[in-house]
Amino acid sequence: MRSGLLVVCPGEQQLPMPLQSYFQCFPSSGALHLYFACILILGGISLTNAQADNPIDDYSEYKRGFQFKALVVGRYVVSLDDDINTAGMHFSDPEANVVTNSFEMQYVRMQTNFNINDKISASILVNLAEFKNDPTSKVLENAFVKYAHNPYLNIQLGQFRPYFGIEDLHPFQLNNSYTWSNQYTLFGSNGWQSFQIGAAVYGSLMEKNIPFYYYLTIYNGNNRNQPWDNDNSKNYTLRLEYNVIPQLSLGINGGLARLDGQQGNAYGADARLRYDLTDAWDFDMNVEYKSGTNFNDYRSTTLENPALGDFRMHGIYALSRLRYKINKPRIRALEFSFRHEYLDSNTLIMDNSRYAYIPMASVIFSGVYAAKFSLVGVINHFDRNIPDTRTYDNNQIIAQFQVAF
Repeated sequence: MRSGLLVVCPGEQQLPMPLQSYFQCFPSSGALHLYFACILILGGISLTNAQADNPIDDYSEYKRGFQFKALVVGRYVVSLDDDINTAGMHFSDPEANVVTNSFEMQYVRMQTNFNINDKISASILVNLAEFKNDPTSKVLENAFVKYAHNPYLNIQLGQFRPYFGIEDLHPFQLNNSYTWSNQYTLFGSNGWQSFQIGAAVYGSLMEKNIPFYYYLTIYNGNNRNQPWDNDNSKNYTLRLEYNVIPQLSLGINGGLARLDGQQGNAYGADARLRYDLTDAWDFDMNVEYKSGTNFNDYRSTTLENPALGDFRMHGIYALSRLRYKINKPRIRALEFSFRHEYLDSNTLIMDNSRYAYIPMASVIFSGVYAAKFSLVGVINHFDRNIPDTRTYDNNQIIAQFQVAF
């Protein structure tokens, strides 16, 4: 058994046409089904030819292996506002019992990876911290099987995160902030990101020295741990990446979905910069923009004859990090990061923008974030405060630790 980081997603972009024009090439879900099937058929033909030339008679246990990984993340949260609790909920009643400081567990993850042979593997990921609330439709996060034909073609089936942005490409402990962006949370709750049940095809052309990556996903869209889909339509997402230079990666994302016979969509673009300033200092920055259909607001609206196209959300964030490598026996690095985020969950009907400012200082005690302690400041501001909700200006200080094995 080997130990390592808890890696949830596989590893890691210039289009000749605008994103929306690209998706017009797929005018119907049937065309997308056909495109998806063609990739699988071509991959199967290539597999047959490869096996015919291979002298090994039985791959049943070739390179078989097992790996166990774990992640623990906890925090101490202090609300700096007497009328707002640690979850960001506002209380207008002066007699209310408002909890303004609390110890919390964010992740208690355990992951197992099974290599059946050199091509077929499976992965299971659970988060035991979900038992702190109602665990229905939670706890189980990843449960998928992967077939790695070659660097150009990989097939993944089961429950996993669709590839629809930067944050879908790395596990939590590699995140440069204390939690995922508000954008990721909002788009995840609307079925565009976070854990879903479906299938994906992805690969790269790095073997040909072309730094291009693609990720095509088809999934139910009614979130994780559901017994079956709740309608006959499927969600489709496509991500394309290109490394312009070794230090700069550009990506675009597009998605299609349907609800009540109406077409929904989402699209976005992102950039990642990595640069070594000196031998001891390095800098990186992620910038990501997304716009998409807000299915949840459409479902909950009280308007008569609502149009799905009127329920749009969009946002952008920039997350920068400066790292100083100490490389001492007990302290490996110091990090300083800052996330600035703008998000509007309903731009056309209930416009109320949210702004987040999140500075963070961290000490890395072991490896690549195998042990990390962070001090975080969280400042949330809304255009309009809504009393007795979480849509209210709030400020917090957080001390957070994480250990990955």
